[in-house]
Amino acid sequence: MKVAFMENPPKPYNHSAGELDIYEEYGSYEEAARATWARIKENRSSNDDAWPDDPLEFEHYRNPNRPQAVPWEVYEPWLIGQWRNLLQSNPPESLVQEFLEQHPSLLPGAADDVGRGHHGACWDAVITQPRLKGLGHDRIPDFMWVRSDTATVYVLCIEIEAPGKPWFITGGQSSAELTQALDQLLEWKVWFANPENMLTFRRSYIPAELGYQRIETQFLLIYGRDSEFRHATSRHEHPDRLRRKRDFIPRDSEFLYTFDQLRPERDAQNCSTISGIQSEFRMVRMPPTIKTGESTKTLASEISEIESPLEVIPLIGEDRKRYLAQRWKYWRAEALGGQNISRGFVWSGGFFSE
Repeated sequence: MKVAFMENPPKPYNHSAGELDIYEEYGSYEEAARATWARIKENRSSNDDAWPDDPLEFEHYRNPNRPQAVPWEVYEPWLIGQWRNLLQSNPPESLVQEFLEQHPSLLPGAADDVGRGHHGACWDAVITQPRLKGLGHDRIPDFMWVRSDTATVYVLCIEIEAPGKPWFITGGQSSAELTQALDQLLEWKVWFANPENMLTFRRSYIPAELGYQRIETQFLLIYGRDSEFRHATSRHEHPDRLRRKRDFIPRDSEFLYTFDQLRPERDAQNCSTISGIQSEFRMVRMPPTIKTGESTKTLASEISEIESPLEVIPLIGEDRKRYLAQRWKYWRAEALGGQNISRGFVWSGGFFSE
């Protein structure tokens, strides 16, 4: 459902019967908007947290000339092309890490396509290289989603490897590189099985309002290419058999993807990439599709500086970057106590955004 407000009502001779009823009952579109808003607020659901008091305060959202985010319909095909070009170059793991940091919608787990947690990603962000106390830098996850539902917090730890690494050697046995990558997932399972580690993790990565919920961990490996399992491109004599063998590799709470299986997830178009722990989070990258709104408050309360990530966002101009910087400052001020400055919104399914 969307609530739209007309800035300049049509002249009287163009009024429809419904519009005339509005004028007769309320006297103006502005008063009709306020009355409608009051009814919506009165009947809102209990989990609609933050509702503005007066929709007419939000003038900049009614400005069609404000710098716009890149539409998903433009971003998705562009991103798919860039991703395919990167994979064709047989990149090292470091370049893949950087690319996925800039475009986290490619990572499985942004929505409930992998694992569970239909309330979405905490902070609207994926965490890059989260610290797991006691594990060396080369043993920590490359990415981590923290998602939730009503009773549970779901932690999805993601390991990536260089796309060119093989699944199987010539005789059909698992490669040493694959065995090592799978052992990484085991290391994380052992770490999370330690109650002391779980307490540390809860303090570092679980939002305070979810502190009472149980934690369920899941683990995902992104490894290799589909070409190893296609007759036309595989070096194996029986790639179909190896594909079936691959399907039996995942153990409990594990998911395996090839790099070719990654697809942009529309539900994650507003997700950024952050690093660090709670109270020390740092913005790493922001996608060109990002919009600001009420949901921005949670992350803006933790992060003040976004100028460096803004500089490298592809596909948007300097005017959009300046606009995002201004709106981030506004939502940070709102989150940390509120200030009497102009605001804006569009109502759509319970969230206010540009």
